[in-house]
Amino acid sequence: MRRLKTGKGWTAGDGRLTALAVLSLCFLGGGLLGVLSAAGAEEEAAAGLASYLSAFLATAQAGTLSVPGLPAQVWSVIRWPLLVLLLGFSAVGLVGIPAVFGVRGFLLGFSIGSFVRFYGGAGGLLAALVFGVSGCVAVPVLFVLGVQSLLAARTLALRMVEERRRLLPYGRRYWLCCGVCAGGLAVCVLLEWAAVPSLVMGAARLLRLS
Repeated sequence: MRRLKTGKGWTAGDGRLTALAVLSLCFLGGGLLGVLSAAGAEEEAAAGLASYLSAFLATAQAGTLSVPGLPAQVWSVIRWPLLVLLLGFSAVGLVGIPAVFGVRGFLLGFSIGSFVRFYGGAGGLLAALVFGVSGCVAVPVLFVLGVQSLLAARTLALRMVEERRRLLPYGRRYWLCCGVCAGGLAVCVLLEWAAVPSLVMGAARLLRLS
């Protein structure tokens, strides 16, 4: 069997900026749609959402906020980056990866918008702790993997339609980047376990949301 050749890595001007722009638009567009959906939710849906957030805040203010087990925390942190990484091994990722970014942005925007809708600026501060402490690492990691995987999916798609064989993009730099991102996600898990619950409970008591 002929061995498939792999490239050493991406070069300047290889489409990274375009990929970053596409994914940023999808993420921000999804986030804006999520915020608008939270703000415009009908009364019945809003009442259920308010009840859920009230229960969450009551638990946080009482200092009894439960911390998920390690497997659940790991899955919560890695599920989006893992999906993006896997889509990078298929031409389907050319469409699937932007869709993932749109959905991720929507869910994040909806969650933050819900806090702000019911609790105003104080809710926004609490949402920043809930989603932002580990998100300041997780979101950049998602974008790094997203850009890399989108370019890989593009290469696979071109290999399908062109007569000449392009080098596969899974070289040493590709896997080194994945390793660095895995380290960043490990930091996210540590933050979710060690810092976020205490910060959220302390902020909930300080802000006295009701």
